[in-house]
Amino acid sequence: MPPNSSGGDTSVAPDISKLVAPAGVGASLQFLPLGEYFCNFCPFKDVSNITDTRDGPVGDQGECLEGHRSPPSSLHPYPSFYRGRGAYMGRFPWGHVPCWRNFPGAQKGEVFIAQERRSLSRLWVTDKPSWTVQYQSQTKQKRTFVQLVESTEAIGFGGKKVIHVCFLYATIPIWIMFFALGASSDKEVIQMINIDGSDAGLVNILLSTIREADKKCEGFRTRKKAIKFVHDQVKETKFPPSDIEECMTNYLFPNIDGHRSKALFLGDMVKNLLLACSGKRKCDNIHDFRNKRLELAGDLLARELSNQIRHAGRRMVRAMQRDLYGDCDLKDIEHYLDASIITNGLCRAFSTGAWSHPYKRMETSTGIVANLRRVNPVQMLSDLRKTRQQVQYSGKSGDARYPNPSYWGKLCFLSTPDGENCGLVKNLAATGLVSSNQTKSIVQSLISCGMMKLENIPLDLLHGMSKVLVNGAWLGSCEDGRSFVSSLKSLRREGKINFEVEIKWDQHQQEVRIFSDAGRIMRPLLIVDNLHKAREFSGECHSFEFLLKEQIIEIIGVEEEEDCQTAWGVKYLFKGGGEISPRYTHCELDVSLLLGLSCGIIPFANHNFARRVLFQSEKHSQQAIGFSTANPTIRVDTMSYQLFYPQTPLFRTFISDCLGKSSSSISKPELFNGQNAIVAVNVHQGYNQEDSLVMNQASLERGMFRTELFRCYKSVVDNKELTKRLKPKDRMDFGKVESKIGRADSLDDDGFPHIAARLQSGDLVIGKVSESGEDHSVKLKHTEKGIVQKVVLSSNDDGKNFAVVTLRQVRSPCLGDKFSSMHGQKGVIGFLEAQENFPFTRQGIVPDIVINPHAFPSRQTPGQLLEAALGKGIACGGSVRYATPFTTPSVDVIADQLHRVGYQRWGAERVCNGRTGEMMHCLIFMGPTFYQRLIHMAEDKVKFRNTGPVHPLTRQPVADRKRFGGVRFGEMERDCLLAHGAAANLHERLFTLSDFSQMHVCQTCTRVANVIQRPVPGGKKVRGPYCPFCQSSENIVKISVPYGAKLLYQELFSMGICLKFKTEVC
Repeated sequence: MPPNSSGGDTSVAPDISKLVAPAGVGASLQFLPLGEYFCNFCPFKDVSNITDTRDGPVGDQGECLEGHRSPPSSLHPYPSFYRGRGAYMGRFPWGHVPCWRNFPGAQKGEVFIAQERRSLSRLWVTDKPSWTVQYQSQTKQKRTFVQLVESTEAIGFGGKKVIHVCFLYATIPIWIMFFALGASSDKEVIQMINIDGSDAGLVNILLSTIREADKKCEGFRTRKKAIKFVHDQVKETKFPPSDIEECMTNYLFPNIDGHRSKALFLGDMVKNLLLACSGKRKCDNIHDFRNKRLELAGDLLARELSNQIRHAGRRMVRAMQRDLYGDCDLKDIEHYLDASIITNGLCRAFSTGAWSHPYKRMETSTGIVANLRRVNPVQMLSDLRKTRQQVQYSGKSGDARYPNPSYWGKLCFLSTPDGENCGLVKNLAATGLVSSNQTKSIVQSLISCGMMKLENIPLDLLHGMSKVLVNGAWLGSCEDGRSFVSSLKSLRREGKINFEVEIKWDQHQQEVRIFSDAGRIMRPLLIVDNLHKAREFSGECHSFEFLLKEQIIEIIGVEEEEDCQTAWGVKYLFKGGGEISPRYTHCELDVSLLLGLSCGIIPFANHNFARRVLFQSEKHSQQAIGFSTANPTIRVDTMSYQLFYPQTPLFRTFISDCLGKSSSSISKPELFNGQNAIVAVNVHQGYNQEDSLVMNQASLERGMFRTELFRCYKSVVDNKELTKRLKPKDRMDFGKVESKIGRADSLDDDGFPHIAARLQSGDLVIGKVSESGEDHSVKLKHTEKGIVQKVVLSSNDDGKNFAVVTLRQVRSPCLGDKFSSMHGQKGVIGFLEAQENFPFTRQGIVPDIVINPHAFPSRQTPGQLLEAALGKGIACGGSVRYATPFTTPSVDVIADQLHRVGYQRWGAERVCNGRTGEMMHCLIFMGPTFYQRLIHMAEDKVKFRNTGPVHPLTRQPVADRKRFGGVRFGEMERDCLLAHGAAANLHERLFTLSDFSQMHVCQTCTRVANVIQRPVPGGKKVRGPYCPFCQSSENIVKISVPYGAKLLYQELFSMGICLKFKTEVC
């Protein structure tokens, strides 16, 4: 592709994977990186008015990837939820990906999650609670149901079931509806239904339906009486229409023109119902993606915006009615339309996450907007490619959590969170894309391929032809469905029909189903018949659009893929003689593309336990510290991390090559966040039991896994010009003041610390004081410290002044920090050992990490051992470098590569004991492994205190670590201390330093005595313990009890329950 001068770093493209046919047969073909594939087939192209996440000013029109521009807002200047130039977010260092533009709350980094919903472009057949065929629509008035129900009275011919149609909230016998649509006789209706007359059960149902229609409406076979009956039934509903003819045109199958075509479509619904109840047609599966569509950001935002506009319209109508009833003149529309209703409604939806329900007007949906996490690029890419299935109760979701065969190649069957959202939140596969709505009509193309329009086909010729359905609407029929589909696919490959049009030939139902609606998940496949064209482009890099144009690949949908015979790879296409097998029609680009982005970069993923792959793809890869997703020099994220010396692994995978290969306009993504460490599998003095790791202290001192933490502290004050009417205690400004909250030594007179100032726990980071002298400064919390990196001052149009102070802290790994390999082998540092005490090889190589050998059998992760063996061969110059899932080299190939460079075939080596210098008797497996440092660090989680703040009610330590709280100590922890004989420590921590208290007990009545002031003979008053039951101050002792016990006694006493205490002298 030619260089593009518009933004983005240009980098030299590494070699990418090639699709290579056997020698003398095929040719090599290079693919453009997946980053540009996302650009060309961006699933978020319909997003409008969402601010660009890159740096610099943003124009009035949104841009998505390669020039996909969204139209400007037509509602401006009424709703003010679009701040084009005023908001900014950091630069993606890995280039243009499907990016969001700024919406309300986007400073926090919020992102839409694609929502799964039922498809409205096909009939829905179900058997619960009764046999029903549904014509679906978002508008209730346009929904039509054909139901098989039990008859209310005994009918002849042995049938007890009849067919009804539900139209405009009224239930009408189906036979009357046919005659209302223009049928002239019963024979014509039977021809429209086109049911097999040899099935006596189905014939009895039709005869019972005719008999019931005769009883309910005599003479309905004339269209006038049938129309009158339908009108009388609809008139009894809650919202009766005025003209039944107009309603049947607009609300009964609105996407089909003509009463005759509507009657034929109704007959097809009856046929599907009868076939389903007789077992000749399956019911539709709600979890199959052929029956689902994805709602993307444009659909979700349009739905919420339309609801807010309707709400503003209702308010406007009420305001206009008040003027009309008050005999006032109407004013301009700007006087009645309150644009803040739309703005505040959208802001409320983003802040609370309560989105309007697609069907139920009074209900809301959750989980549509989520925080965009930015720890590393993999986490951000994963959040941008998530889908979610809404269920009423996540605890009882049935089969919704289980993978469906329709996920194949389109949704990753491993990338899903654990917990309550397991199986409900999913990730798109590496090449999965979402179709957009195609507005260009394809009717002329269908006619040119042999379709006859439905209104031009006689009934006697219709039954021998194949139906042609476009987005669920019956437009016509063709004589030979197979040849029709073949011609239509040829037009699609030639570019005369959009490549996202899905074409399905159902031989069993004799139907050609064509879909061009939005929200379908699709994926690219190689066309086997045109693979010979790859020779012409050998050694060149082309875009996916170019390969589509040259008919080398095509985009296949869920339903169309059922007709494809797809090979797993190019090598499966060829017979022994080198000829292409006619068995296959399509071929996978690569089997690893069936996985998601975070799964496809895991080496040897097919060798590991699936749960460990899930941990790496959904947790560890997204918590790894590496390259910054945003630009830390201008962004003010609350927390951000940066690894000092990030590296790329020695191995390569197909997906990492495609994403790493960069064109001139797409920056190279940094998908691997970690470093290559020499890992030895050994037991080192018992310090690496369970999940613990032993690390080399010298390696850490040289900078291995050293990271930098940025933490921002923010504060807001009101502009003085706009807050003159506020009280002095409410008018605040930034400034330095002698504070009782913390130390203000590092603050300047303006209330901010200077750059490079070192702050410790308890220091003030932002000074803020009111005019009345009250201190509202921001203090560093417990265990927080750092060096001031930058101070940012800003303001907005609402009269708010912002201040942000960013602290920087350099952290080297310490005991308790969490690490993980790319195989889900997580663990914390158990010991930091000096380098001279580690075992070493004859070359003098000392391991950086020592992991326990018992970690592999229990967690079933042999992929890490294979990675280490492969990495050792690559480091010594081996040519086998790829660890792509499902196409990994065999163990023998890896062993041969190690043997050729002089190592033992299985990677083990002789090592010397670092402490004694003696040769160790056993062989030690050692090799380079890619390890990740996770964001979970001991310094952020450690809790310690002697005494500190307590809760005012229970007088026990508070629970929050940032508030200098205590450690939660339960009954089982108490049992452990007792088992160790640490009774004195237990008494000190849980009583003396916790909620120590005292109370008085009367030994006479064993009840609690109160401390009161009472008169004594002589006219004096004394204060002391006094028993109100014995009315005496004698024989009272003082006991020490936890305040929790004293509080419990007082609460029970207030309820009329008095406790007695037996005391003994210690």
